[in-house]
Amino acid sequence: MQKSALVLISAVFAGLTLSACGGHASEESNPPPPNVVPTANPGSNQSVIAGTTVTLDGSASNDPDGGIATYTWSQTAGTAVTLSSTTTAQPTFIAPTVVAAETFTFSLVVTDNRGAASSAASVTVTVNPPTPGTLTGAVRFMRIPTSANGLNYAGQQLQAARGVVVQAWDATTDAVLASGVTSSNGTYVLSVAANINVRVVVIAQMERQNPQPLPHWSYAVQDVDNALDPYEFDDGIVLNTAAPVTHDIGIPSGFDSSGNQTSGVRESAPFAILDTVYKATQLVLSVDPTADFPELTLDWATGNPGGETYFDPFSQLIVLSADVSEDTDEFDEHVIAHEFGHYVENNFSRSDSIGGVHGLGDKLDVRVAFGEGFGYAFAAMVLNDPVARDTFVDPGCTNNQCTSQFNVETNPAEEPAQAVPAGNFGCWCSESSVWSILWDIYDTAVDSNDSVAMGFGPMWNVLVDEQRTTHAFTSLFTFISALKAANPGSANALNTLVSGQNTNGVGIEPYASNETESPPGVAAAGALPLYTSVTVGGGAATVRSIDDAGIDNTLGNRRFLRFSLTQARNITITATSSKTVGDADFWLFHNGVLYDASLSGVEPEVADFPNAPAGDYLLEVYEYENILGDEPGDYDITVTVQ
Repeated sequence: MQKSALVLISAVFAGLTLSACGGHASEESNPPPPNVVPTANPGSNQSVIAGTTVTLDGSASNDPDGGIATYTWSQTAGTAVTLSSTTTAQPTFIAPTVVAAETFTFSLVVTDNRGAASSAASVTVTVNPPTPGTLTGAVRFMRIPTSANGLNYAGQQLQAARGVVVQAWDATTDAVLASGVTSSNGTYVLSVAANINVRVVVIAQMERQNPQPLPHWSYAVQDVDNALDPYEFDDGIVLNTAAPVTHDIGIPSGFDSSGNQTSGVRESAPFAILDTVYKATQLVLSVDPTADFPELTLDWATGNPGGETYFDPFSQLIVLSADVSEDTDEFDEHVIAHEFGHYVENNFSRSDSIGGVHGLGDKLDVRVAFGEGFGYAFAAMVLNDPVARDTFVDPGCTNNQCTSQFNVETNPAEEPAQAVPAGNFGCWCSESSVWSILWDIYDTAVDSNDSVAMGFGPMWNVLVDEQRTTHAFTSLFTFISALKAANPGSANALNTLVSGQNTNGVGIEPYASNETESPPGVAAAGALPLYTSVTVGGGAATVRSIDDAGIDNTLGNRRFLRFSLTQARNITITATSSKTVGDADFWLFHNGVLYDASLSGVEPEVADFPNAPAGDYLLEVYEYENILGDEPGDYDITVTVQ
């Protein structure tokens, strides 16, 4: 310990010139280098057609001895336009209607991380009036709002279809002549040859890819089992481009004001789904403006069973129901945003959730509790609405229209006796506790145990860093401990917030070693400690797999053990069930990543791992009878690592 301290001290003073007295370094002998002023680069001049979405680009601005901290844009010439932001690297605006070419000038000043501001630099955008062959217009889709009693068919409203692909097709051959995307207010501009016949077709797809700079995304809504391409809307109107053409498109819902289907096709549904995805994307971009979203398919089809929405991380697929007789998802924004939250967590952070059925009051595997809680909290943030609604069809409801809803702002009760519905009380194993904690961290409202108002940025920083790389399983413990460490000024408020959910906020750490609160109804021996240490080459460790809270993905079914290797070596892991009907299985994780598994069905479960690398290891062990078996119950599992 003393040697390490001396090495550290030597490193601190290396290269400094010490003065003759007092032992302090002379600042004059080694002054810090002067700060180099950054250079603003507002991008290249542009020439566009009225109605086009214009992107200014200051991302090439440079600071040779640091980094760019802020961007400040202003318009200095031309008819006033509204920038999407004056403080981002790549703001946008809609080129206004002009009767003759007009030049718009914008100025950019950047400030570096040491406070030095650049000289102003300017860029011009020339906006030209439409010419023959130019197609412009607005695309809107019909949204049916949700209510406390199902879908409100009488309240249908047209809304802008933002960021969706629009194409000009040859009216005779259906050849694609031009393609673009709608702006943030649903407008489009397409250019084709003059004096030809075309149709304007809207594709249920959002696309931004190379050669455009980041951010990038590619989302499509389609019937995966029966179609290779996304849904599309074609109003069938033929347009001649001998003169500039303005053509607005309204995409109908396929329902009348009483909820009767007016046709067999619900045209607006795919675009309503994409609009929710658009909102979710904007939340991420607000804290990560150069995010690169992996390709995503949203499978909306009548053949998808009602109530079985999910995200498949292996195929990057969100499955949504279109079964009008049971449960439709296209207008349930919280449902869609929740599943998109799983997509975000899986691709930008890390999700160790094992999935499965879950509901209010369930005592869940901590990985499931965090994943589902995050999904609902994320949806509330996307929509700026803490009331999660899911509409469905049931004869027991008025006009067969039903809504299931809950408020993520409502904190689960601290005491079991206060819990409504029964069993829904605060716990580190509860999705309700997770979503209420995350929402309270995000929002500005002050309620019980909540004096935190951090917004999404600090949470995002943890998600893409510590939560993604943790060697423990992702849970409330890993997330909150990292958030506290990164935001020490909010630590006390976070302690209070988390402690209100029957969780040790003060002593929280990734492996829950300080957690003592075992939820009522679950045997303490099957819940804590959350991680049991096992000595490599030492004696056996015993954990108990239980079914007190249910089977498969609930608290106590699967137990966690941990060990470390200081250097690579051969190891043999043995797991033995305490009952003759038992079948112990295990999964092995190395530094937070799945390493291998042993699921032989033979007792005892034994697996050799030659030359296992150094690092931290986790074992997820379980009794098969508590997962999919016929005889669930209490099973002790003895584990050795030799």
